[in-house]
Amino acid sequence: MDHTPYVLVFLSISIQGLLSENNNTSTESVHFRLVGRASRCHGDLEMKWQDENWKPVAGYYWYRKLGNRVCAELDCGSAVSLRHRNTGSHKDSWWIRSEWDESALSDGFVSETHLSSSLELSCSDSVRLVRGSNVCSGRLEVWSNQSRSWSSVCEGHLDLHGAQVVCRELGCGAPGLLQGALYGEAEAPVVQTFQCEGHESALLDCGSSESQTCSSGTAVDLTCTDPDDVRLVGGASRCNGTVQVKYHGEWRDMGYDSYYYDLWTLKVADVICRRLDCGSAISGRTSGPSGPLWVISPICLLSTSTLMDCIRRHPDSSGSALFLTCSDSVTHLIIRVVLIVPALLIFDISLFFYYKVRSHLSSVDPLDFRLSHTHRSLNWTCLLQGCNSFGFFIIV
Repeated sequence: MDHTPYVLVFLSISIQGLLSENNNTSTESVHFRLVGRASRCHGDLEMKWQDENWKPVAGYYWYRKLGNRVCAELDCGSAVSLRHRNTGSHKDSWWIRSEWDESALSDGFVSETHLSSSLELSCSDSVRLVRGSNVCSGRLEVWSNQSRSWSSVCEGHLDLHGAQVVCRELGCGAPGLLQGALYGEAEAPVVQTFQCEGHESALLDCGSSESQTCSSGTAVDLTCTDPDDVRLVGGASRCNGTVQVKYHGEWRDMGYDSYYYDLWTLKVADVICRRLDCGSAISGRTSGPSGPLWVISPICLLSTSTLMDCIRRHPDSSGSALFLTCSDSVTHLIIRVVLIVPALLIFDISLFFYYKVRSHLSSVDPLDFRLSHTHRSLNWTCLLQGCNSFGFFIIV
């Protein structure tokens, strides 16, 4: 069924620091660990509250920025990926509260027994970005097995090729900004120069040489960014279609998770439309995916400037994707008005119109995919030189 909107035309005049030991960590009465993998920084997340037994953490409502906090508390690197997996059995587990405001982690969990799922969290072993505005920016730090500690890197000891390796290792975009930042006396950077060719999979795979001092007096501050990490495909224009997100260099449909149903609002969808310079969100509906999915947290989207903070893997190889329509997807219509006067003079006036359609739903109400193409309100604009006092009310 064609859901293209039609418009009629009338003439008108916003946790504390933790100590770590091996692969589990705690703050006050909350403890975390990653299990089931060889690396201490990769595995299924488990949590223990006070003196209770360890229980798995369900993957629902998780996203990368939240995983990054757990990685930091485990004294690991940055969060590289999160994968939600359904286990198919009923089990007591820890769930993140859907309404959690990202305050202390100890306030965000509730213990429930449901059809269980697990959260596989992968943190980088050897590099991380800290004190940045998002998971893909900040001060670069490198792990030393010898001192078993993290150290920053001198600005002059990492070039663009090395920055490319770091950004790729962390699952972020290309390096968009590489600059120096002052460091405190207790944060003196590691005196090691990295010699990368740009194709290495990890920074520690690059060649390196020892240096005596950090002559620049500044540490590497790195921002990895990908301005083209989201798109709309399969629609009538670039501002209308199935939402696709690029993560780790791979484009996938954005999965519409049923657990997020009440959280996807016009206000949240506006973030994607604005990112694409497509105005505001008009409507959304489910569509069949073409393969594996990425899931974006609507909770996270309202509090960050990057989609990469909000992403995780979908638990299944199939599911529902999100088809989004933004206001600038509407057709720009040019009407030629020909006036014939008694003197047989013909005035040919070209008028340029566009309209913006917005659902009557409140910006904080859930998107109703079944009714997304009904009950429209619309604004119209006549852009005509010398024609400010009249125009056309349009239904196209």
